[in-house]
Parts: sequence; structure tokens; C-alpha cells
Amino acid sequence: MNPKWQKLDLEGGGLQAMNLRLARTLRRRGTAWALLPLFPLGAHRWYLHEKGWALAYLVLTLAAAAGWFAGWSWLLLSLPALFLLLVIDIAGLDNRIAAFNKRRRMAAYLSPGAGAPADFRGRIPAEGAQHTPARVPGFAEQEKLLRALAEKSAGSGGGNRNNP
Repeated sequence: MNPKWQKLDLEGGGLQAMNLRLARTLRRRGTAWALLPLFPLGAHRWYLHEKGWALAYLVLTLAAAAGWFAGWSWLLLSLPALFLLLVIDIAGLDNRIAAFNKRRRMAAYLSPGAGAPADFRGRIPAEGAQHTPARVPGFAEQEKLLRALAEKSAGSGGGNRNNP
């Protein structure tokens, strides 16, 4: 989407305004993958609003650092756990991004809207119009009309199509 359109504020509860707000909240694959090198801080998990897992990364990183500085070798066992989480994240990052964006879309599209403006009256026929336009015939009605046309053209001997 063009950045000029993204900055446009339509100030209302219409579909366009909702889509612009939604586009700002969706997560991008490129950004999540770019944050992956900062996995010791859980940056990619923070980006996807997965606070529990982001904190798990942070705690494991702090435990490994504390074990390193304090000389407690048993705390260094948090490093394999940290790398195991990283491997799991690499395998499922695209699926989590898609799930996050799906939840955002569902929340946006299924939420009750603001409704029509207070003075909205729907479509009003033009001044002086006495009737509303005819509706488009349904599928069954179209089939019936086609059969009637086919019978009419077959009854006339199938002659000139320009003169029925």
C-alpha cells in the first residue's frame, strides 16, 4: 500500500478506515525475521505480543549470564534450552506470524461497527422517480427466459437470428 494512503485519516468507522487501522497492526514477516538475531532478548516474541515466551528467553539469557559470571556451571544449562527454543522458533515463526495476523483480522472484521451515520436514510430514488429499478432476475428465472427464447427460435425454424 502506498505510504500516502496509510497516513490518510478517514475519521470514521467505515471499512476503509478499519482496513487502514488493521494494516498498521498486522505483523510483517521481514521484521520478525530481522528481529530473530536478537533472540536472547526475545525481541521477535515481543514483536508478536507473546510476552510469556519473550520473558522465557530473557530469563534463560539472564540465567546463563549469571552462571557465567558467578561460576555456577549448572546455570549454563540454560544455554541449550535457549538454543532449543530458537530452533523451535525458526521452524514455526511463519506460522505464528500468520496466526497473529489472522487473529487481528478476525477481531477487526467480526467486531461490531459504528453503524450508519445518524441521518443516513439509505438509497433515495431521484426526484420524480415513481418506482424503484427492477431487480436482477434470479438464476431459475434466467434459465426459464433462456428456455423460452430457445423454444421461440426453434418454433420459427431456426432462421435468421437477427429477426426473431
